[in-house]
Amino acid sequence: MAQLTQLKRKIQSIKTTKKITHAIRLVSMSSYSKLEKEIDFLKNYKKNISKTFSQLLLNLPEWTDKVLFPKDLFDKKPLFILVSSSKGLCGSFNSNLIRYIERKLAIEKHQKAEFITIGQKIEKEIRTKNLGKIILNFPELNSGNLEIISKKIINLIYNSKENYSSVSFYSNRLKNFFIQRPQKTTLIPINMDFKEDSENEKIDFDPIFEQDKIKIINFIAKKHIKGTILEILFQSLISENASRFLAMDSSNTNAEKMLEKLTLQYNKSRQALITREVSELSANMG
Repeated sequence: MAQLTQLKRKIQSIKTTKKITHAIRLVSMSSYSKLEKEIDFLKNYKKNISKTFSQLLLNLPEWTDKVLFPKDLFDKKPLFILVSSSKGLCGSFNSNLIRYIERKLAIEKHQKAEFITIGQKIEKEIRTKNLGKIILNFPELNSGNLEIISKKIINLIYNSKENYSSVSFYSNRLKNFFIQRPQKTTLIPINMDFKEDSENEKIDFDPIFEQDKIKIINFIAKKHIKGTILEILFQSLISENASRFLAMDSSNTNAEKMLEKLTLQYNKSRQALITREVSELSANMG
C-alpha cells in the first residue's frame, strides 16, 4: 500500500511539472513567433542605415571619430557587453555562452576592463569570478526594453570620460530554430566590411548636404551603432525563446515517457495488491 501511495505521488508530481513545462513551451513559441515577424524589419533598417553610412564615408574619406576609431594599439580600456538570459529553463543557452566566454575572453594585466551585463545569469558569473568592474547591469532583456538598453549603452560609450579602446559583445545568435550559437561581435573599432560592399556595388551616390557634413555623418554613424546593438540584442532574445521552447519540449516529452512508465508500474502494483487481497480473503473463507 505504501508503494502505491509513493507511486501515486510521483505521478501527480510529474503531471504538475508537465503542465508547467507545457505552459512555458507555449509562451516561448508565442514570443518567438512574434519576434520572428519583426526581425526582417530590423534587418532592413540596419542594412539601409549601414548602406547610407558607407556611401557617406565614400564621399567623406577624411572623416574620423575618436570614439568609433580609437587609436590604442594596446587596448588598455576595453568594454565587454555580455548578454545572457534573465531566467532559466532555456537548456544550454547560458552554459554554452559562458564556456565560449571562458575560451575567448582574455584580459591582460595592463588592461582596465569594464563590463556591461544584460541578464542575471551572466552578471552572477562575472561577480563570482571577479573578472572586472560591472559599470552597468540590466537584469532582464525583453522586447519592451530593447530600445531603452541600446540607448543607455550608446550614451555610456559616447559620454565616457575616457574613450574605450574597444567595445565587444558576447551573445547568442540564432542560426536556425534548432541551433543557437554564441558569438563575439566587435562594435568598436567599427568593422568597415560594409564599406567595401558599397564600393563593389558602385552606386552613383552624390549627396547634397544642406547642413554641416560632419554633423550629418556623426548622426548617421550613431544610428549605425544603434542598429548594430539592436540587432545583437534582438538575436539574443529570439535565440533565448527558441532555446527555451526546445528545452521545455524535451522536458514535456520526457515527462510523458515517465508518466507512461510509472502508470504502468502503478497499475501492475495495484493489480498485484488486489490479487493478493483476494487470495487472502479466499483462504480465510475456506
